Amino acid sequence: MERVFCHIDSKKDDIVDFTKKLIFIPTVNPPGENYERIVKILERRLKALGLTTKRYLTPPHVLKKYKIKNGSPRITLIARWNVGAKKTLHINGHYDVVPATSNWKTDPFKPVIKDGKLYGRGAEDMKSDIACMLFAVEALKSQGMTPKVNIEFSFVPDEETGGETGLGYIINKGIVNPDYALGEGYWKDYVSIGNKGVLWLEIEVKGRSCHGSSPHKGINAFEKMVDVANAIKNLKARISKRKTKYAALDKRDRYATLVIGGEMKGGLKVNVVPDKATFTIDRRILPEESLDKAEEEIRNVITRLKKRDRSLKVNTRIITKDIPVVVDNKTILNAMGRAINKIFKKRPKFAVQPGGTDLRFFIKKGIPAVGYGPYGGSKFHADDEYVFIDSLPKTTKVFAQFIMNLN
Repeated sequence: MERVFCHIDSKKDDIVDFTKKLIFIPTVNPPGENYERIVKILERRLKALGLTTKRYLTPPHVLKKYKIKNGSPRITLIARWNVGAKKTLHINGHYDVVPATSNWKTDPFKPVIKDGKLYGRGAEDMKSDIACMLFAVEALKSQGMTPKVNIEFSFVPDEETGGETGLGYIINKGIVNPDYALGEGYWKDYVSIGNKGVLWLEIEVKGRSCHGSSPHKGINAFEKMVDVANAIKNLKARISKRKTKYAALDKRDRYATLVIGGEMKGGLKVNVVPDKATFTIDRRILPEESLDKAEEEIRNVITRLKKRDRSLKVNTRIITKDIPVVVDNKTILNAMGRAINKIFKKRPKFAVQPGGTDLRFFIKKGIPAVGYGPYGGSKFHADDEYVFIDSLPKTTKVFAQFIMNLN
């Protein structure tokens, strides 16, 4: 492995250049642009490594189900290195990126190096990860190292819009069914082993419209909505005291959360009593919590309000919901833990992410999966996204060591 690590160090500039090459392609989602261009580059690289490749297109009926109407064809690229092992490690990366805002100081798709950082949309999430994954396998092959597991890659679209039309599709169809998986996650000595669950609700409060000069003739939906929102806010105060036993990169992410009013609608005109008002709820659920009980808590608050106010009319609509997921498989955790310790000389911290990644598709299928990557500044889609250049060879070494640790 020391030869492998030396080889990776010698390839540092190549890893940076390949990351830049990927950033140059604006795979912005939505709507999902330039997918064919980036797949060609990745396919060429994988074939150069001696891997067999195959493309899969997400069919129109699946796209329609998840309301994907525009953009490129949704292409998933699969590549395999079959070493004749009984088990397979699947290495996953998504190639789409979120849109860039107007606040960028540089062109987000013309990568810039400054003060040891590589700036560009996708630099940290997750085109540098993809480069490190590929160069880890390249390093092993160059030094004649054969892992004890088969290696299977997938590079997928649409993670930034939920993943159902990318990795979710190929897993649900059984196109891939590995024994272990590696994907996007935390960095340095933090390893992602799952994520919180999510419950998004739309709360619609109905009233009765009338002219603003005679408000007594109507029922003000906005005022009723404020009553509901205040009751949910009281629930939030109780929920926010709940804390997971798992680590998190930011200690504040260990707590359950509830956000009120991410989206709000209602009202037609300044002199009209509103007959309808809506707001959303974003509830993030700890691994120790139940998704069903989290939903029930919110509905119970509304039910109690209705009993006190017979004129209150509320409709609750689920926008999306997903269970929390956590991995406790000792084989994969030990393999990644030893790799972290080898490169960083630190004891690994196994952490739960506050937001979901594509890894949840593996975990929900019972496939042990961990997330890891280079470190930088872009989590939750910050402007001026960057990755530390020195983290690229270190992450590549972690990936290579992790691969060799698995059996």
